Amino acid sequence: MPIVALALPFLVVFVLMVVEVSERYLEVAMLQDALQQATRSAVQELDYAAFARNEMGLRAFAECQRVTTAGAANSPCADVIAVAATVLRTNLQGVRGLSGDAEAIEPLVRSTAWTVLPNGGSCTVHGTLVQSPTAPMICAEMTPVMTGIVGWGEFRPRIIAADVLDLGL
Repeated sequence: MPIVALALPFLVVFVLMVVEVSERYLEVAMLQDALQQATRSAVQELDYAAFARNEMGLRAFAECQRVTTAGAANSPCADVIAVAATVLRTNLQGVRGLSGDAEAIEPLVRSTAWTVLPNGGSCTVHGTLVQSPTAPMICAEMTPVMTGIVGWGEFRPRIIAADVLDLGL
């Protein structure tokens, strides 16, 4: 009985640690999915006038590098980033662990950095170079403030996503 009494606190701490780590992995996966879906939706924002000329392009008339949602209003990529921000805002509604929950979503969306490459290009996602020589591409990056389920402090994962327009070839 004394051995059980001595081992129980360590066992409880171990179980709580496992729960916290697994919850953090789940929260990061939910954020990655939300950002990936936003880039996937935004890269489909075609310039239909160019499409009518049998050309493929985004509704962005120039390249934008690391433009935040808040700073996109006067950029050449405003339409594409607006769509991406709307999808991201919607997808973040169900993500657990955002510090402040509902009031944390809008600042996170506004601070998300977008790179819009209407004529193709490259960006690095989790150490892997993603390239698209000719097809339009969108990359995004955000660093949310998260809290785990047990509440052992905040953590700030770096979430990166990229998507390329599927030309359907």
